[in-house]
Formats: sequence, structure tokens, C-alpha cells
Amino acid sequence: MFIGHYAAAFALKVVEKKASLGMLFVATQFVDILFFPFVVTGIERLTFVKNYTEVNNFYMNYYPFTHSLLASLLWGFLFYLVYKFLILKKKPNTGKIALVMGLAVVSHWFTDLIVHTADLPLFYGKPKYGFGLWNYKNATFITEAVLLLIGFLYYLSKTKPITKSGNFLGWFFVLFLILINFLNLYVLPANEDIGSLTVSALIAYFLFAMLAQFIDKKRA
Repeated sequence: MFIGHYAAAFALKVVEKKASLGMLFVATQFVDILFFPFVVTGIERLTFVKNYTEVNNFYMNYYPFTHSLLASLLWGFLFYLVYKFLILKKKPNTGKIALVMGLAVVSHWFTDLIVHTADLPLFYGKPKYGFGLWNYKNATFITEAVLLLIGFLYYLSKTKPITKSGNFLGWFFVLFLILINFLNLYVLPANEDIGSLTVSALIAYFLFAMLAQFIDKKRA
């Protein structure tokens, strides 16, 4: 799952209007932000197997520290604590803001469950789960786009533009995300260099978060 994760960010922004949409974008991808550096440093493993699925060649047979359900819950709780006590400190309503951030982190496991092959552990080792939508490229693309659009439309229904650009920038951003996913799935060659893959992934995650924050400033 790539852009589909951001559906949760848009929805949780509605749940807590004072939460930063940019940080919610970071939170929904937080375990992947950890995963790629963990692979580079050998903590977790990613093997490239040609035609493993229609979407990618990722054989992720060992990543319990980021992608097990237990790890997701622990990272979500840590994100909650850091956000509540270090980032927000004594600001009002810190508990609910920090809570939606933690939930955003945990949401990653459940959206990954839709697309991954059976490689997502509950704790460590077997059993592992995944519905395997990555075996169907077109279905993956459509599902991610639909999830993103549902989250975005919910966000639009609960906010209003405060500038003229607030009417169209959000749509431009969402269509841009869908275009990026289209290029990633159908146009760009498979990248099997873990170093460059890590750099490009991290750049994308933080760039999208900055754009989301910019868009959110145009709406209230």
C-alpha cells in the first residue's frame, strides 16, 4: 500500500481538527519510514524476487520490528507519547491530538493487510497474514485510488476553503498522488537497489507530508 495509507490521514484530521495533516501523513507512513533504513542496516530483510507479485518484486520475509501488528501498536504508542509530552507539551487538547497520531501509525498495518501477500506477522514469525491484492496490479491501483478519494472527500465535506486556492489545490494534490502511483505501477522500471529505493521513498514520504500541510493551511 502506498497512497491508500493517506486515506486514514484525511479521515483522522476530521476526527481532530487541531491535528497537523502533514504530521498525520508522516504517521501513516511511519513504519515504512523505519522499514527502509532497517533493511539498509540489516535489522530487517527485503529480497527482490522477479515477478513475485504483479505490483512489485518485494519478498518481505523478515520485518517483525516494523510490520508486525505488535510492533505497529508499540510504535503507535511511542508516537503518542512523543507527540503528547515532547512535541505538544502543555498545549490544550494534547491527549486527543496525540491519540489520532498514534492511531495513524497503527492504521498502516491494517491497510497493508489488504495488499500484502501473507507476510504480515502478528508478533514474530508465523502466523502471517495478507489478502494479496498486489497479485492484481489493476485492482491495487483502483483500490488505492478509491481509498484515497474516500478519505479526501470526507475531509472536504468537513472543511471549507479559506482562500481561493483552497478550492482546487486539494484536488490537484490528490490527483498528483494518484498520478505518482500510476507512474510507480505502470511506467517506471522496478528499482532493486535498496540504497536508492530508500532515498526515493523517504523523499516522497516527507515531500507529500509537506504538501499536505500546505494544502491544509488553505482550509478550515
